[in-house]
Amino acid sequence: MATKWTVRLAKAGVVLGGCTLAFMYLDPAKGTVDANERLKGIVEAASASQVSRPLELTHAEVASIEATSMVERLRVSGELQPVNRATMRAKAGGEVLDLSARDGQAVKAGEVLVRLETDDLQSTLLQRESDRDAAEAELVLAMQALNRMEQLAAKGVVSKEQLDKAKSDVAANTSKVQSLSAQVDIARVALRDAEVLAPFDGIVASRAVEAGSRVSADAELLTVVDTSVLEARVLVSTREIARVGVDQVAELQIDGMDGQTIRGTVARINPVADSGTRFVPVYLRLPNHGGRLWGGMFATGSILVREKADALVVPATSLRKDDSGDYVLKLQNGHLQRQPVTVGPAWNGGSLLEITAGLNEGDTIVTAPLPKLRPDVAVNVTTAG
Repeated sequence: MATKWTVRLAKAGVVLGGCTLAFMYLDPAKGTVDANERLKGIVEAASASQVSRPLELTHAEVASIEATSMVERLRVSGELQPVNRATMRAKAGGEVLDLSARDGQAVKAGEVLVRLETDDLQSTLLQRESDRDAAEAELVLAMQALNRMEQLAAKGVVSKEQLDKAKSDVAANTSKVQSLSAQVDIARVALRDAEVLAPFDGIVASRAVEAGSRVSADAELLTVVDTSVLEARVLVSTREIARVGVDQVAELQIDGMDGQTIRGTVARINPVADSGTRFVPVYLRLPNHGGRLWGGMFATGSILVREKADALVVPATSLRKDDSGDYVLKLQNGHLQRQPVTVGPAWNGGSLLEITAGLNEGDTIVTAPLPKLRPDVAVNVTTAG
């Protein structure tokens, strides 16, 4: 019986000891904190420790703001052509008597390049002058007759009809003289046009006839060009043409010029785009110092469409928006700060944005568009990357 009670007391002691150990584990301070509350505190402490640790950013994910000279160019290409180009044509048909100008020959303004047959033209001029002289003589006689008629009419010797006829004869002869004088002028011009003169200082580019050949009126004789100034005809798409303006500077590299850059300006812009290609012809004026350029050369280069000195620009990826407007994340004392900015024009096809207000030289901003980066977040810029 004593043994039985001894076993029961031993079992009761084991159970009581286990309960005591469990109670001490859950509340070692013999206090009153619940186990769930203690677990919650541990999680919050771990979370707070994680938040306080700065985010790591590389140098590639930030940018230091500096004033930069921005330049934007439009790529173009085209063929060189002389600005002044004249095709000489025969004003009247005839035989080519003299053609001294040859391809590549330099000529001066007013120099005789082609002489056409003039015998028929001289005969025509003499005939017209003779007819005019005869008409002038008849006019003199008619005026003398009118003068006598007016004197006799004053004395009442002649009738009014006779006086009117004398006046009509003078008017008719006057018209005849004027008509024949005009014909004389025409014949004289035709004789003068038998000599084809150089319209300006230039070079003979081509000739279409030879001495001794017969040509018809308006036949092409030769072409003279002035190579002191050339133009490059380039094509610009309708999407870009609004950015091009007269007097903008162009820099071109010419085939065969060993990489030398020739500077020119936009001289003219065609008001109509080509209906097939939707490109607009633009003409770039190029000085030909030393005669190094030839018509027909191919040129490639660019037109300076926009430039600005000391511009503050940021990558487009750094710009953020919220309900208050545009802003960037600026690094300030190890934390990100919301910095409102005023955005200006875009550069480099929209990859860069000019900031007209809100940033200063020396500011450091975040360029990486990472969603976890927000104002007041602690960050650290590492040297890696």
